[in-house]
Amino acid sequence: MKSICEKAESRKIKAAVAYAGDGAAELLPVKAGDLIVVNGSGNALASGATSARLLRAWYEQDVQLYAHETLHAKVFVIGRTAFVGSANLSLRAYTDGTVEAAIQSTDAAIVSGARQFIDEMAANATEIDAAWLDWAEQVPVRTSGGPVLWNPNPPFEPNAPYDIWVGPEVDVGWTDEETALAQAGRRMHRVTGARGRYHTLAVSESATDESRLEQPDMVVLVRSRSVQLARFLEHRRRGRAAMGFYRTDRESVRRTLGEVAAALDSTPTMLREEEWVRVDSAQREALCDLFKLPKLQARSR
Repeated sequence: MKSICEKAESRKIKAAVAYAGDGAAELLPVKAGDLIVVNGSGNALASGATSARLLRAWYEQDVQLYAHETLHAKVFVIGRTAFVGSANLSLRAYTDGTVEAAIQSTDAAIVSGARQFIDEMAANATEIDAAWLDWAEQVPVRTSGGPVLWNPNPPFEPNAPYDIWVGPEVDVGWTDEETALAQAGRRMHRVTGARGRYHTLAVSESATDESRLEQPDMVVLVRSRSVQLARFLEHRRRGRAAMGFYRTDRESVRRTLGEVAAALDSTPTMLREEEWVRVDSAQREALCDLFKLPKLQARSR
């Protein structure tokens, strides 16, 4: 880690590194425009392995920051040099207290591959903004220490301010390239163990910026007879469509079309025929109860 930090002086930094602790502010000379993806799960914050205070400081320096819930990689691109190893951004990794290893390469293909990996992690992560930081700073940090559990909670549930939308699934005819990107994103957000898997879907989206889905928004997907809860993944523009994914396993909460219609003071016919809409505060509360969603605040606009 020491060699990585020394190499970063006055060079552009791109990194996907699982944990970045408080001491990282004094180690890595980040600058405006640098891009860093970290593990921003609630457990990483609660253990202190990822520091909300550090991320706030970097955010105020105009560093591009992303929170990935299952990241455990340590990949850096410093200028035209790639580093892939075991060290996190921490004082312990910087000093001789632990044995770390890394491969350093200036090979153009390897550097390009590392840069692409980091970009893919960012594309399938939550962009860290002021609202996300407000949430992260409220996570109590354990003082007893202990190991950091990798992705202990299903990443399907939102852990930052989010909106809820209701609407029908649409058939947009993804290209092979778009489908491949969706599958890559789905693997990054996989359910751990053998509890289930994610499937990719498309939802109709309004053309206005005010009606755009953003991570980690949820979509109550209306089908002919039932309703499936889906999470927005990313924009794959094809007409008026956005891409999302849903989970199929025994822990998924499923509801009938009638139950959802009643919660929204609507009818099954109206839900099937209308384009999707962002729900209001009363509808949001009813859907949170119905689908057992975290009662976090709505995304600021």
